Amino acid sequence: MNPIIKNHQKKLPINFAKSIIMNYQQAIQHKKEILKNTNELITVPYFEILIVPSKAEDFERFMKYYKLFPKEFNDNTCTKFSTDNAYMVYRFCEDNALNFREGKI
Repeated sequence: MNPIIKNHQKKLPINFAKSIIMNYQQAIQHKKEILKNTNELITVPYFEILIVPSKAEDFERFMKYYKLFPKEFNDNTCTKFSTDNAYMVYRFCEDNALNFREGKI
């Protein structure tokens, strides 16, 4: 296993939709593929897919601000938090996503 990926996986939650490090364009494409596949399913519980920095420190900083201002975030926002231009696709389950937007977490 790539030592960079192994190091990131130790520090980050397991909710990653794809646990490899990608550049921004690759992450955008992968998110589109995920959304296309989930749109084909009839009974999908609510979840939110974000592109997030892969570096643990950047991810933590991103999530801190996302929790405060979730409605202000879009796919491009992650680029402001990444110090190495490496990203992952992250999936929130229903409870976390709704709680973030309502300011409960």
